[in-house]
Amino acid sequence: MNFQISLTDGTFTTIVTAWPDANDRSTSACLARIASYIIWWLFMSRVSAIYVLVVSLTICLNHQYKNLQSYFYRLVDIFENNDLSQIEKEMEYERSLKIGIKLHSDTLWCTKQFQTACSAVFSGQIIITIYVLCLLMLQMVNSDRTLMNTLPIVTTGATMLISTGFYMWNAGDVTEEAALLPTVMYCSGWENCQRNSSKRIRRLLFVAMAMAQSQRPVILRSFGIIELSYELYLSIVKSSYSAFSLLY
Repeated sequence: MNFQISLTDGTFTTIVTAWPDANDRSTSACLARIASYIIWWLFMSRVSAIYVLVVSLTICLNHQYKNLQSYFYRLVDIFENNDLSQIEKEMEYERSLKIGIKLHSDTLWCTKQFQTACSAVFSGQIIITIYVLCLLMLQMVNSDRTLMNTLPIVTTGATMLISTGFYMWNAGDVTEEAALLPTVMYCSGWENCQRNSSKRIRRLLFVAMAMAQSQRPVILRSFGIIELSYELYLSIVKSSYSAFSLLY
């Protein structure tokens, strides 16, 4: 069996530019390719860094609410310590409860700052996802149904859906975990307090729960009005198909 290898003196072009042409081998063309590659990598590194930063911050915020839940759940363990008297247990519980309320207030402040800083990123991701999905569906309709034409379309569409899913998934987790905090506060063990201490702690806990419930629900938004949630992720896919159907 004879094998023949065909070699062509072509350039390895990963970025298609208006100039230089792919077959242009002049010095200026080579310098232009190098410059375009450097600019492209700088742009992609910044986009990737923003994406990783936002997803990481959202995950950290989600775990912060989980940590708050664990903190309030563990307060009941104070009354299981046999080395302390009832009065000492109640004083320790009250002190720990105040710390938990302060941590909750700080977490709400962090959530507000995160929303302000990342709102533009969430909004841009939604716009790009809908735009790219519409273009991919249009390309799918107008191109030949071959494996080589379908594979890049499917890969690009799956990549966009996965990247957007990371945003929506983690943002929805933040909303779900934050909504559980009032119930967790109520289950923190206040019923173990007695007499005057019980009245004082119940009043403190009531104020803390009222503050938690009177706050607007912890919801991350894009464009200031669109809630980032699991339902929004499905709506993006449906709206992309609806826009494509309307325009095509």
